[in-house]
Amino acid sequence: MFREEAIWINNALAKIKPLQDNNLVANLGSSTAYFREVIQPHIQQYLMQPLANNGWNIINIDLKQEDGVDVVADVTKIDFSQKIQPAGLTICTNMLEHVEDINLVVKNLIKVTTKGGYILLTVPYKYKKHLDPIDNMFRPTPNEIISLFKDVATEVIDKQVIVIHDKSYYHKKKSKFPIWGNREIIAYHLGIRHKVSGVLLQLK
Repeated sequence: MFREEAIWINNALAKIKPLQDNNLVANLGSSTAYFREVIQPHIQQYLMQPLANNGWNIINIDLKQEDGVDVVADVTKIDFSQKIQPAGLTICTNMLEHVEDINLVVKNLIKVTTKGGYILLTVPYKYKKHLDPIDNMFRPTPNEIISLFKDVATEVIDKQVIVIHDKSYYHKKKSKFPIWGNREIIAYHLGIRHKVSGVLLQLK
């Protein structure tokens, strides 16, 4: 997750409060506590800590049992919702580009989010191919993400194309051809930026 992406998520989530009868957050693809707090500390700073401060109870969900993972479950499986307690807020960041069946994942997000609850999604919009373990090259606009939820009633709380200005995310890479190795930095100076689509929805 980019730092500017985390800041946008923080600002979007500041617009909502825990439901009166459900303050659970299902944080899908959470990775480890070390990843959230040390490798990408902006996740802890702009997501985890503000949510906790605002009264949310965060449940970290991932594929493998690791330090900082509360529930082991696979959102790409049909039985995913049977393993997850319904949440007032479901977070799914940088995941839809790494699954084979996007519609199944969306259905699972809806199933594990209580009525009146919220779903927060981010997906790369302008970004290179990156395998984890696959990249289906899904690069949607915010409206294209919203259209995935056409079968349920939703309200759009926030949506944004997040432009990544932080130069540290544009790297020089080893290459036999120097110009090719500098392509990300050259693109940055030409005004070409990484972009992420973000959406916060409420299920009606």
